[in-house]
Amino acid sequence: MIRKHTVYLKGSKIPIFSELWEQTEYIVDFGEGWTPKDERQVLQDYKMVLGSLHGSLYRLNYENFVGITQFCGSTYQILSRKLSAEDIEWMHRLISSKVATLPYHPHTPTQTSWVENAQTDADRLHQWYGLRIALLEDWEGASLREWWQLMNRDPHHSLVGSTIRRPVGLTTSVGTETVVGIINHPELWVELPEHHALRHSAVAKALSIEGKGYVPSEVYDQEINISYDTTENRLIKRVVQEMCSLTDWMEDRLRSGRHLYNRTELELQNTQMADCLNELLASSWLKETGEFQAMPQVSTVLQRKAGYRQWYSFYQHWLLGGGYPLAEEEIRVLVDTKELSRIYEYWCYFMVLEIVQELTGIPPSIFERNVGKDQLDRLVNGLCVTFDLPEGALSIYYNRCFTGGKESYSETYKPDISLYVEGIWHHFDAKLKVDTDSNGVKSVKKEDLDKMHTYRDAILNTGSVWVLYPDEQGGRLFHRDPRSTTGALGGIGAVALTPSNTEHLKCVIGELIR
Repeated sequence: MIRKHTVYLKGSKIPIFSELWEQTEYIVDFGEGWTPKDERQVLQDYKMVLGSLHGSLYRLNYENFVGITQFCGSTYQILSRKLSAEDIEWMHRLISSKVATLPYHPHTPTQTSWVENAQTDADRLHQWYGLRIALLEDWEGASLREWWQLMNRDPHHSLVGSTIRRPVGLTTSVGTETVVGIINHPELWVELPEHHALRHSAVAKALSIEGKGYVPSEVYDQEINISYDTTENRLIKRVVQEMCSLTDWMEDRLRSGRHLYNRTELELQNTQMADCLNELLASSWLKETGEFQAMPQVSTVLQRKAGYRQWYSFYQHWLLGGGYPLAEEEIRVLVDTKELSRIYEYWCYFMVLEIVQELTGIPPSIFERNVGKDQLDRLVNGLCVTFDLPEGALSIYYNRCFTGGKESYSETYKPDISLYVEGIWHHFDAKLKVDTDSNGVKSVKKEDLDKMHTYRDAILNTGSVWVLYPDEQGGRLFHRDPRSTTGALGGIGAVALTPSNTEHLKCVIGELIR
């Protein structure tokens, strides 16, 4: 809805027109002429961020959301004081590269289209999110749009022979088919006049009827043409059509009236995707391509040719899925709301995975979901990624549930990230909170360190616990367990972690896995 309004920082009388801060309270004044009907409508549309004060005055707070938002017809950019816009973009890019490998719908290789299968919104959101990353940003080193340019320069084609009728004078070669055609089609013969120079030629004698000489006026000949109507091109065309259907679905979803914090940003991205796909679909070599019939079983073009290989690998990814399971709630956070605290949590988890892979030089071998106490089978309840190292397995869990009385001395606890190596647990909690002194120096909050004592003392076989907090300049601090006699890293600590400050976490994990 479009409604004239003015936004003020609480306690200020200076209007704000474009930039707001997350976790900050503002006052919105809708001015004169405000009616109960207007109130019902605006609270219905913006109930997640708006609260009534009195009259035409309302409280506005976007809490942890960052990004572009529409409010009553005006566009605002929501910024964060904890992380720079560049850091948030880098975090989102790392998460995006991982989420792009999410399993979408449980397809089998023989299925030909996700459109033909019943899907939930979560499935389609997974697909849309992965497509946005692959199409506009990166898939195997370049965007799908850039890989298309390679295909467009040299589309796969075949040479197709067709039989046509030519005047004899235009025939460039004579083969068996030409001779057979002459014999089988006497209707194309013409009688030669009595004194014609060819009347006594071998051809005229061979084609004589009742002493009259004939020669063919036209012959059937083979013409070789280039055809782009190949099985590979039919598949590529079908893939683009499916992608167009997905952007159409997203457009309908955005128009449905459901409140989305960053609808404006999503609309821009979806429009960009749709325009790009329609441009690809209009490529001249696709115009003569027929409709897709069956998946090619073996094709060196799809397996090896640059451009085709990348598009085919992405489509296989659609059909077969990837590694990290997300439920609709989590994909909605990443796509619809950009809730900063959750994004920081996800990013910290994926950062730990990246660092372990970098330090060991070994990719993860197993992705599995361990159902938590609440029996929910999704990322926030027990995703486990395992690395098979020469000295034994190393596992990294997201939100693993440690049951009270069994894996914990007292209550049930669920740290954000848990690393298990050589029979010892090391836990990390991502906290998008910092203390700042009068000189602007940031540090971890005391209450967050206090919570780490609970994990350290309650969860069985815990070696160390760490707070991860956003500070571009900070380092690491560690309170070693005075009871430890082994020399191994054990105790309570904190590590400053942002996209521009990852070396301290790398040092900590390096010591833990050694």
